Amino acid sequence: MSRPAVAIDPAGPALGGRPAVPASPWIANASYDGWFFVGSIALCALLVAVAVAAPALAIPATIVAGVLFANTHNLVTGFFFMDAENLAYYRRYPHYYFTVPVVLLGSSMAIFVVSPALAFTLHFVFTTWHVVRQSVGIQKLYLGKVRAAEFDRNFDAGLIYAAVVVLHLFAIWKFRPLWATRALAPDAVHAGGAWLAAGVVVMLAAALVMRVLWVARRDGRVAWQRLGFGLTSIGMYTPYLLIDQYQVAFMAGILPHYVQYHGIFWLVGKNKYSGNAQYDGTLLGRLARDVRVWVALVVAAAAFMALFRAPYFLAEKNPAFGQTWGWPVYLSVGFFYGLGWMHFYLDGLLFRFRYPEVRAAILRYLRDPRR
Repeated sequence: MSRPAVAIDPAGPALGGRPAVPASPWIANASYDGWFFVGSIALCALLVAVAVAAPALAIPATIVAGVLFANTHNLVTGFFFMDAENLAYYRRYPHYYFTVPVVLLGSSMAIFVVSPALAFTLHFVFTTWHVVRQSVGIQKLYLGKVRAAEFDRNFDAGLIYAAVVVLHLFAIWKFRPLWATRALAPDAVHAGGAWLAAGVVVMLAAALVMRVLWVARRDGRVAWQRLGFGLTSIGMYTPYLLIDQYQVAFMAGILPHYVQYHGIFWLVGKNKYSGNAQYDGTLLGRLARDVRVWVALVVAAAAFMALFRAPYFLAEKNPAFGQTWGWPVYLSVGFFYGLGWMHFYLDGLLFRFRYPEVRAAILRYLRDPRR
């Protein structure tokens, strides 16, 4: 994300107007950010608690989280194409916004049929990059709110990237091979070295705390929003250190990302479509006015999407089923993950705030909906 502008009242005292009102340090407000951004780590902690306290419930909880948050977050991308303003811009670059996503979907299906191990590994890499880019982008929004220096923007990004690299290298060491759902036997999990990875993450978190407090001495205020979201981004993949089931640890670590993405879309929708006569009678307009319609539609679509994931799950439980329906099973799961690959790629375009059309379509609506 490019550095966002900070809203300042142009009618300040020098112009005889009312005093300028400082921009809020929140993306929306304390309550909204607490649920969707700064506090998004809460669901991660909840799934970790379930996995530790009741291991038998870890996989069912992971499946529920996948349907409610993972699948829905992939599908939300499609709603941006229902906006006539967005669609007009996307049609100016048809290969970027339409051809490449379809190619990615087809590639995912083909690779899963030919080499499932390669496909799962690619998905692991693509997901990691996608998640860390969102974390860095949201952190830049908070830094922009307090007019942070370029050094601080790069400093925070470096800490977040470093934490994600360290924790994922540990995950590769611990969970070889990286199958998306296959549970490893206890003796196949390499848990040694967790203390080293944890120590590095603690040092990265401490570096952020010290930098924020150092800047606070100069500015006379603590950037709590920067600190809170930064620590969330640094620590969100620590479930790899605590949980010995890869699929559960992966889901726990990525849950904050899903919550943040839903928060971004709902904020844009509420500010752009609710009460806007241009969208009266449209699906986007109805979604923005009634969260119940939004939740029902997205969860129903996510449940339908899960049907393409089910055959692979059945094949794991019943090897005979997998042998009988080998390539159709992988074709189906390739379609499921291919939707995710489309989402990863498109988000890199939809949130590329260096372009004025993208800023106009999304960035200016990331504000308090009560204003």
